[in-house]
Amino acid sequence: MKCMIIGGFLGSGKTTTIRKLVEYLGAQGQRTAIIVNEIGEIGIDGDTISKGGVETREITSGCVCCTLRISMEYTLKSLITSYRPDTIIIEPTGIAFPRQIKSNIQSMHIPEINFAPIVSLVDPGRLSPDAGDLQNFVRNQIEDAEVLGINKVDLIGPEKLLETCLLLRKLNPKARIVHFSARQGGEDLDKLFCLIGRDSQSKTIHEARNSVEMSGVSAYSTEFEITSHDISLETVVSVSGQILDGIRNRVTQLNPEFIGHIKLSFAHKENFVKGSVTSAHDKPEIEILKKEGNYRSRVKVLSAVTSVSREELIETVDTTVSGQLNDRQLSYINVGKNGHGYSHAKINPFKQRNC
Repeated sequence: MKCMIIGGFLGSGKTTTIRKLVEYLGAQGQRTAIIVNEIGEIGIDGDTISKGGVETREITSGCVCCTLRISMEYTLKSLITSYRPDTIIIEPTGIAFPRQIKSNIQSMHIPEINFAPIVSLVDPGRLSPDAGDLQNFVRNQIEDAEVLGINKVDLIGPEKLLETCLLLRKLNPKARIVHFSARQGGEDLDKLFCLIGRDSQSKTIHEARNSVEMSGVSAYSTEFEITSHDISLETVVSVSGQILDGIRNRVTQLNPEFIGHIKLSFAHKENFVKGSVTSAHDKPEIEILKKEGNYRSRVKVLSAVTSVSREELIETVDTTVSGQLNDRQLSYINVGKNGHGYSHAKINPFKQRNC
């Protein structure tokens, strides 16, 4: 059984790449399982990755390379016993240490498991050309990698691509470097998948580091159930973009140069709207996915950003989401978790008055 660790700092395109990898492996007849790790309390990426024929598990509220190591072991062994996959793909948090994850799994003494080369994805548009400007968790993921994937090359020019290659080569002279657009796919992405099919050569490490403490990242996630009926897909897409835009603007006021990832998913009937913002200067990216079944309308939001306190982040996310839902006169219940467990139900007061 092959274990693939697909790392990459916040907003580098791990989820989109893994979705394409699942399709690639499925075409080869492989039985695939995915473990998604979110630093926030509520998982989002598991919803957008999972599809027919793929088993997906989520581990939330920390990082599997350190604080959630026991949860990782239980989930991994449970998947192997119940599902018996040919391949397990692990999508860690954007602050994780991928080589530490590999070392942890090796210490579990799981028979017949071998590792693909550790992959770290990079968004060149958000990578400073000066190595001294990089956050520690970004540098660590680059240095841990055996394969460095420069994603989103459709959004940059040749000069930026060359600049990124030179920086990555300086930080990690031994890694293979490939560049591609996960969104567009094609031969360049297939090259990455071919490399992942080989065996890992990285050595085991014994140093235990706490990625959450070292990252300086605050994270918060929440979930709202929409109780209004007959919401149009157009409204769902519009509200999703405005929520992301609003959170980005308020986080930018707190830290104009924040590094992080603001993610949203909005389940709506047979559709699944996925959105994200990765910097103060980016517009929200919205994608509409078709899913099997008829979903209850739910909005999930996860924010993980640097140099903003958790208390400020909680207030920013909750007031922005509820404000946008109120503006659209949508009734809702806040069913998300906060730092002390499940929050109490909160009904849109506008809709209450009109019932």
